[in-house]
Amino acid sequence: MKLNKWIKKQILINSFFIGLFSAAIVPSYAAEHGDEHDEESESGMVELKNNSESLYKIKVEKLQLSDVAKRLTAPAEIKLNAYSTAIVALRIDGQIVKRLAKLGDIVIKGQPLASISSIPMSEAQQAYILNVKEWRRVKELGKKVVSGKRFIEARAKWQSSLARLKAYGLDDKQLQQLEKQQNPEGLFNLNSPIDGVIMKDDFLEGQYAAAGTQLFMVSDESVIWAEASVSPAQAALFKAGDLAEIKYSSTSYSGKVIQIGHTVSETTRTQIVRIEIDNSKDNLHPGQFVTATMSQSKSEKRMVLPESAVVRTADGDWGVFIEVKARHYKQVEVEVVDLHGELMIIEGLSLGTPVVVEGAFYLSAELAKAGFDPHGH
Repeated sequence: MKLNKWIKKQILINSFFIGLFSAAIVPSYAAEHGDEHDEESESGMVELKNNSESLYKIKVEKLQLSDVAKRLTAPAEIKLNAYSTAIVALRIDGQIVKRLAKLGDIVIKGQPLASISSIPMSEAQQAYILNVKEWRRVKELGKKVVSGKRFIEARAKWQSSLARLKAYGLDDKQLQQLEKQQNPEGLFNLNSPIDGVIMKDDFLEGQYAAAGTQLFMVSDESVIWAEASVSPAQAALFKAGDLAEIKYSSTSYSGKVIQIGHTVSETTRTQIVRIEIDNSKDNLHPGQFVTATMSQSKSEKRMVLPESAVVRTADGDWGVFIEVKARHYKQVEVEVVDLHGELMIIEGLSLGTPVVVEGAFYLSAELAKAGFDPHGH
């Protein structure tokens, strides 16, 4: 009975001293370890061991102003260069006898694309043959033999019939052949008006087509357009001559702004910025969707940092590390105003601030690790 009381007494005494020891030791440990860690985490401080800077390639540069031109990235679509594209259409009723070129063919100016048979052409050819014969006869006789009226009439009819055949689509080569053969059969070739590629050829051989029917579309794709749709406020930032870059898949192409649309789409409320691109390698084609980045010709002084210098903070904001002293870095928040290629335009720091431009990711990882380690190790 007495033994049990003594044991209970000893238990109470031991509990008392254990409590005193805990009260003395725990705050001391917290002061030496836990509080230091909390202070470090809240302030965003990272301290590196000796030689860690070279090991993790920490590079610090003083923040300076740089020349930066305003840039805008927008979706765009590849379009035919309308100034080097031509529609080849019938100028007279006729039947398509033979196709002489097909979709995708590279053609040159004056190359026959289709053979056409036309009754109205035959009538015009016959009138021309008669008129050219009469004009040559009258011209040989001269004004001393024929009357002035006949001379003028013969010349006028010849010129009129010649103009009609040219209006129908006959070139000088076909006219010379007609005069030589004297055979008004109504056959003629529809020729390409420019060098380029056949983009459309929607017809069948034997098809009868009325005047105005489009048979071919020919385009020179060596210089092509990209049209970006932007807001009127964004369009106002740029002008013809500003540099641009087009990205399709993983390939980039240099270009320049050539025109800014003066109308706003009723459906999208956007304006067109037209970009001209060298497409001599024939890599871009109408209908492809690309990304266009336009840059103003004039620049302005802004604070910029490489993407490697800017990281996300624990709150999800943008931040950078500044050098407080040797091997001591502090994370501070900044505002990212815009992107400029691989550079970020920022605000929120003073000029001359020593900023970590390489190795910020490692410092961010060290800061995050300290936040999860209860001992700050």
